[in-house]
Amino acid sequence: MTVFNGKSVCGAAVCASVCVIRKPDLSAERVHVDDASAELRRIEAARYVAARQLQEIYDRALDRFGESNAQIFGIHTMMLEDEDYNGSIDGIIEAESVNAEYAVYRTSVIFSQMLEAMDNEYMRARSADVRDVSFRLMSILRGQAEDMSYVPENSVICADDISPSQAEALDRRSPAAFVMAHGSTLSHTSILARSMNIPVVIGAGDDLLGTVHSGEEMLVDGSTGTIILEPDIALRKCLIPEVRHPANAEEKTRTVDGTRVMLLAEGASGTLPACADGASFLSCPRLDDSVEQYEYYRSIMKNAAGGRVFLRVPEIPASDPERHEHVLMHLRSVFRACGSADSVGILFPMINCEAEARKILNACDEVTTSLRAEGVEVSDNVKLGFMLETPAAVVISDVLAPMSDLFIIDSDVLSRLTLSSSGGGIFDEEFIESQKNAVLRLINYSARSAVKNGARIGICGSLAQDPSLTEELLRMGINKFCVPAGQLEEIRSAVTNADLAE
Repeated sequence: MTVFNGKSVCGAAVCASVCVIRKPDLSAERVHVDDASAELRRIEAARYVAARQLQEIYDRALDRFGESNAQIFGIHTMMLEDEDYNGSIDGIIEAESVNAEYAVYRTSVIFSQMLEAMDNEYMRARSADVRDVSFRLMSILRGQAEDMSYVPENSVICADDISPSQAEALDRRSPAAFVMAHGSTLSHTSILARSMNIPVVIGAGDDLLGTVHSGEEMLVDGSTGTIILEPDIALRKCLIPEVRHPANAEEKTRTVDGTRVMLLAEGASGTLPACADGASFLSCPRLDDSVEQYEYYRSIMKNAAGGRVFLRVPEIPASDPERHEHVLMHLRSVFRACGSADSVGILFPMINCEAEARKILNACDEVTTSLRAEGVEVSDNVKLGFMLETPAAVVISDVLAPMSDLFIIDSDVLSRLTLSSSGGGIFDEEFIESQKNAVLRLINYSARSAVKNGARIGICGSLAQDPSLTEELLRMGINKFCVPAGQLEEIRSAVTNADLAE
């Protein structure tokens, strides 16, 4: 047996075969070019392809990991559009008459080293994102896309570091664990891995990849950071107990004192975890074709199999000259799709004043009356409510609550708008606790307004996914948690251990 010690990120203990993935090759040969303008056109075309790829990854991550984690790839898109980053690439091509691959490589080194030299650990962790975006551009320029299909399913992935793009691609191979020689607990890969609900150990050291080979057996204890190569049977049995499904897995989730709490898998489709009461779809796309919009909602309802479904309809901006007509089209689509289903909640986004909320609810009455007149069955039990995403919505939550059946707080959007944070991490590492407390005070105000006025209230986003905050949120009156399917059990455990009577 060979033992390595790293830093725990998340997870319990697993034992599986190793698959070593090598570090992406970001090096590039410097080649003189006679036509620098042709290289500029090449890199511009590569940026366009990269943007499309990132949008596709974002859409997949949205379904699998929820909106807050999918935003990682939104940040990659922002990085791809960054003026300094692009200016460096274009400037090297023009000033030195070199190939685009070399310019991307040089820029990646410059920006990565600059970030790694910073005192702030969060900013140091962003160097991995720079390398990820740069490698994507290099792969497109070379015509050599990275392929993870060779990775066996249910294997322990060992690597120098794992990029967010690799983590998203590896998720489809159902990895047993991630083990990295380097890495950071604040990296976007670590954040994604927590949503994947697998053990993750970072910082195992430079000797790891020189010792470990694909196909060997490895035990990974994500709770302690211990990694054991070729463990014996006794150790395996000691660290990895027999997996048993709790007898009460399908029972309703309740706190110790009996308070009922609803758990909703965010963006989930197909078979839901046993502890899920249903699913929430809080990033429904805006489709301009009414048939396509109806079919989108209808596909969700077909897969719901009688479980609860919460739908956030897309925002129609005030700048849309045909806003009212488009709102009515979306409402017709969603009410038609829901039909006679009783366990549905429809949520309206970005509400900033009472008049706007009343206008939306009046439009709902107009649409449902029209559909029933046409012979379309529409349930009387559909719940209507509002997303609390803006500070304005929080301030008037006491006015909105009597008008609605439910609220869902988007903790990430609310945090960004409250803290004027438009990019990077939501919270500043130096002031994270104080900033969270400011947002939690807004959440508390909303929850008390809802409870006082008879509305139900739930929460989604990164604060909903933090089990250390679960009991505090429950004590505010929040009784619905919308989180990625892989994190439901962790939140359920926090709920069932909370005693609100104390």
